Amino acid sequence: MAYTVRNLAEDALREIGVLAANETASGADAAAGLRAVNDLVDQWAAEKLQIYAVVRTTWTITASTQTYTVGSGGDVAIARPMYIDDIKFQDTSVSPTQEYDLSTLSEQGWRDVQIKTLTSPFPTAWYYDSAYPLGTISFWPIPTATTLQGVIYAPTAVAEFAALSTTIALPPGYRRMLIKNTAINLAPSYQADVSPALAQAAMESVTAVKRSNKRLVDMRIEAGALGQGNGGYSIDAGP
Repeated sequence: MAYTVRNLAEDALREIGVLAANETASGADAAAGLRAVNDLVDQWAAEKLQIYAVVRTTWTITASTQTYTVGSGGDVAIARPMYIDDIKFQDTSVSPTQEYDLSTLSEQGWRDVQIKTLTSPFPTAWYYDSAYPLGTISFWPIPTATTLQGVIYAPTAVAEFAALSTTIALPPGYRRMLIKNTAINLAPSYQADVSPALAQAAMESVTAVKRSNKRLVDMRIEAGALGQGNGGYSIDAGP
């Protein structure tokens, strides 16, 4: 049987004693549950370890165009990401198509680029301005090749639920996390006490999901940090 947002709301209300085991929620109580769970989903979209999916998306890079908007209705038509794991580019004139790495510019790094209008057939770096409602990706130098595609790897958060009838289909651990934390979210509105057991279960459920969403990251070392020459660095060599 499908598990819906209404089921979740009622389970959460039972956790704080508002509903008995066999009771169903009134329209007002169910609506309160929908709002409470969406409040959590909205908050967790800003927490990287609450996000289980990283989606790869491509888009066309227009020759001599530096910036591209990201978000619903933008040039890169995905949900606006709070974070970007990586951006690369690929050249469709090469067979097989190959992705090429780009350097990431921080906000300070982008400020320090003195000639932002510099052009080149291919970019070497990217910068992301996480403005709202549309973020902006900027390539540097401005690519002039006509056969390029951008490739974005972006964490895609759980979307807010549209209605009480929406079926919840999420990875293991999310249902318990949503029930326990929605219950705590609802408790003040009903002047209900949050038991130590419920508080502990809510915390443990969040920890379990974050643990499962933690990803391995390859260690990267900047080439300049490796030094030059064949002798390497000696602590006795001095500055």
